[in-house]
Amino acid sequence: MYVSRTSVWGRTSVTLALALGLTVLGCNGDGDGDEGPPVTATLTGKVTYDFVPASYSPATRSGTLGFNQVTVKPVRDVTIQVLGKNNAVLGKATTDENGRYSLTYTAGEGANVTLAALAKTTTPSIQVEDNTSNNAVWAVSTQFKGGATSQDLHAGHGWTGNSYNANMRAAAPFAILDSMYTASKAFLAVRPVPFPPLKVNWSPKNAPERGQVSSGQIGTSHFSPSENEIYVLGMAGVDTDEFDSHVIVHEWGHFFEANLSRSDNPGGSHSSGDILDPRIAFGEGYGNAISAILLPTSVYVDTLWNRGSLVAFGFDMESAPVPSDDPSPGVFSEFSVMRFLYDLHDGTSVAESTYDQVSLNLGILYDVLVGPQKTAAGVTTIGSFIHGLKAQSGVNASAVDTLAAHYGIGSIRSTFGEGDSDLAGMYTQVSSLPYNIASTLQSGAAHNRRSQNRYYVFTGTGRTVTVTASSVDDVGILALQNGTQVGEADATVSGQETFSFNSQAGKVYVVVLTGYRIGDDDAPESYSFNLSISSQ
Repeated sequence: MYVSRTSVWGRTSVTLALALGLTVLGCNGDGDGDEGPPVTATLTGKVTYDFVPASYSPATRSGTLGFNQVTVKPVRDVTIQVLGKNNAVLGKATTDENGRYSLTYTAGEGANVTLAALAKTTTPSIQVEDNTSNNAVWAVSTQFKGGATSQDLHAGHGWTGNSYNANMRAAAPFAILDSMYTASKAFLAVRPVPFPPLKVNWSPKNAPERGQVSSGQIGTSHFSPSENEIYVLGMAGVDTDEFDSHVIVHEWGHFFEANLSRSDNPGGSHSSGDILDPRIAFGEGYGNAISAILLPTSVYVDTLWNRGSLVAFGFDMESAPVPSDDPSPGVFSEFSVMRFLYDLHDGTSVAESTYDQVSLNLGILYDVLVGPQKTAAGVTTIGSFIHGLKAQSGVNASAVDTLAAHYGIGSIRSTFGEGDSDLAGMYTQVSSLPYNIASTLQSGAAHNRRSQNRYYVFTGTGRTVTVTASSVDDVGILALQNGTQVGEADATVSGQETFSFNSQAGKVYVVVLTGYRIGDDDAPESYSFNLSISSQ
């Protein structure tokens, strides 16, 4: 989920945690012990973690975490350190793609020293922190004797059969890290991606309730655009997402979108069958699709506890169920968007041959995301993405149209969705200022639904533009120029909002008016608004 401002992702070694700003699980050993003379040694070994597969069957609509199917995976590209007295760093290295490391250290022969692996990769820089412990970086450690030349390190899942041993739940941050590292490396394999550093917040206290994130009240696993960080659920017996790889990569996809591409996603809740604002339909459909593209399976799985039992829900991005989980296909459907995007990349099959003759490599999708999708004059929708995709070298526009039609999407020919009557009809093209309109919105839906949003497009005059809205209920207004917010008013619930900004001549602006009146879902009602856009 993309959460926006308007919507509201062994034993503990206390000494090590305080000294290095780490939260350490799985530590064993006692004290410094008796020291002999200093000795320099080369230490080698392997760092691994327990990966617990999350499964879901669309046929039976059931799933769980497979603790009886655990795979031991390498901890890749993380910092590993040897620590001595007072937690002085005696040597450090980075694990390779197989989790192996080699480092040189000097310590007293026979002294107890500590080997610690941090949940922090180097390329790109991703670190998993404990948001409930002063943002300490998670780590796993063990103690060994100075002079030793071999030491492995393993982060276990801590599951005892019916619950977690809280002090041994060391695999969780490394599972999160590894999923995001996998996603990053897939893009780095096809393009020189300038990934910025990423901080991820996970804690066993992270629960699906809203409040203080420092207490674990994170609401849900989500990407926070205001912080540019990801939060992940971790409360045992309620909802844990660390092994839900698709959930993890979905949130990573929002980070990618916000930092390297562009997202106009308004955030908020969403589900199959919703007729969404096309910004969130694209953003969430893209997040789902990218998880399936970058991971081995097309089945999205999200596990949680229900009445004490581990259960799961999910969906298949390759094959829609019967009856369909996409009752209103098209540009306003998250599920239409995700399956279309997934089919752009996956291989063609006999079953899909009548509509899917497209199989594009990840590099082309990347080029669209960081190119035309980022600079689109309209808001980011599946329409702006398709328009940019068709402009890429080697892309068969006719085959793209055939695939899009299968998902109820028209033959897009502009960033504003021309060729799809629903998407193009969403925009009101304003030929000159001043402009005034009296119209209606529809209650009975959240603010991120199609029925609660109106769009107005005009060209800047080089003068000051003032946007004013009035309504019988709460509304908000904002102005975007290529996705950059240039004006916004959403401070009151009176239905009276206004702002001004200095426009640039010749630049295209989009004003979005959003209604917040929920009303009765079973008996939605129209409510009126007035909008004025003037220039002086």
